Amino acid sequence: MFWTFIDASQISGGMVRIDGKKGHHLGRVLRVRPGEPGVAVCAGREYELEVVGVEGARIVARLLNERPARGEASTRVALLQAVLPNPDLDAVLEGGTAVGIQGFVAVQAARSVGRPPAGRLARWEAIVESAAEQSHRGEIPRVAGPMTLTAALDQAGGSRLLALHPAASLPLARAVDGSPAYTIAVGPEGGWTEDELSTLRARGALAVNLGPRILRARLAPIVAAAILVQRP
Repeated sequence: MFWTFIDASQISGGMVRIDGKKGHHLGRVLRVRPGEPGVAVCAGREYELEVVGVEGARIVARLLNERPARGEASTRVALLQAVLPNPDLDAVLEGGTAVGIQGFVAVQAARSVGRPPAGRLARWEAIVESAAEQSHRGEIPRVAGPMTLTAALDQAGGSRLLALHPAASLPLARAVDGSPAYTIAVGPEGGWTEDELSTLRARGALAVNLGPRILRARLAPIVAAAILVQRP
């Protein structure tokens, strides 16, 4: 069964039409065939489909059922992730989407390696969309940045702000207080600077750790998010 995201304009008369890059991926890469089931997600709704036609990169499917989108955690988790080398940041986006992170902001930290161009955002958006389809998410996570830490914190809203820091005395699990939304701030491999930690504390961030082991920056946010999204 395939899973994809579509626009409302692709639904008409009880049929769904998928073409372009997505149609090519379904028809030529996944090789879907008439009779095969699938799910299309659009604007918070899931549409159960049955493929009735495949014409090259164009897929036509019959709409069988409709329901509210499922698969999203009740606890919303956003990530402020310091910019990492490209493969590592790509891995954070992919893994974070799979475990349920609902928004990513790339932060140009003082110790970040590399300065990704603004055009990198399109690649990041493609990564999270692909990962959301693979993991059967009910929505595609938002991606923004790269930007300064101060600008990223402006997007944290009213969520509970947690800053991962190996020297913190409070375990992450003990910082969970039933809040409906959390924002995790994760530094680069060299960690946040003292100035950045001061900025985080001034915004109300609580420093937390993930236990006695030191995790790589590409793994720490995935572990933290997995803990938070499982909370009732």
